[in-house]
Amino acid sequence: MADKTSSHPSWGYIQIGRTLAPFDSEARRIQLIFVVSFPLALGLVAVSSWWLSGLAMQPIYQSYQQQQQFTANAAHELRSPLASLLATVEAILRVPQSNPQQMQTMLQTVERQGRRLSHLIADLLFLTSLEQNSSPKPFQPCCLNDLISDLTEEFLELATIAEIHLVNQIPNYKIYVLGNESQLYRLVSNLIANAIQYTPSGGHVVISLTARDRTAFISVKDTGIGIASAQQTRIFERFYRVDSDRSRKTGGTGLGLAIVQAISQVHQGSIQVQSELGQGTIFTLRLPLMYESKIP
Repeated sequence: MADKTSSHPSWGYIQIGRTLAPFDSEARRIQLIFVVSFPLALGLVAVSSWWLSGLAMQPIYQSYQQQQQFTANAAHELRSPLASLLATVEAILRVPQSNPQQMQTMLQTVERQGRRLSHLIADLLFLTSLEQNSSPKPFQPCCLNDLISDLTEEFLELATIAEIHLVNQIPNYKIYVLGNESQLYRLVSNLIANAIQYTPSGGHVVISLTARDRTAFISVKDTGIGIASAQQTRIFERFYRVDSDRSRKTGGTGLGLAIVQAISQVHQGSIQVQSELGQGTIFTLRLPLMYESKIP
């Protein structure tokens, strides 16, 4: 009996499925999130960009305003002596040559106004060079003891004429800072000149030098008319004068304290003022200390 080979067909198949409703619901939820959040995010980005651009433009706008104010102030300051010069020259041309005394007086006025213009232009150029940090001389060690001693001696005659007692208080050790000696000389010179100028006869001006915490301190204290608290934040602005009439009579250009602040900033220092009306003023200069040494 022959064996029969039987072929077995497949047993069958299984079909498995599941509902896509949860996936459709999640897709709709994500789509809704995108529809709502994308415009919101876009609006936030637009608002943030507008705010940041305004914030970035503020220094530029302030600089532009300061430049406009400086230009207006400079034009005003230059216009006054120029107008005086022109008026005096016209008067000289009308004066008879037979009156040499009057001619001499007018020529002295021309010289005085010319010097005022020269000082104003020189101060403006000096401020510009400080802001651009274009000083050709590298910083060198400067002895503040010698600088203050020299300035005290230099201003002693002026203080004596004004009947002001000028003294200095210098420690018995040398204090050195790194800087430009001629600039530091001018900084302290401006402070002393202001102190003498605004101190009445019989007053005192004291220049002090100390050092602590790696900082050198120079203070110029006077018993002068003082500065109102509302004006103390503006005295370092260009062309700003606390007493405009008196400054003009004494030949001030309104740039002295602006130069003081600019020099202190170039030397990584700071200048502060403490004052009360009728009690006097103290200007304090802080400079990074280089080193100290004993006086031999």
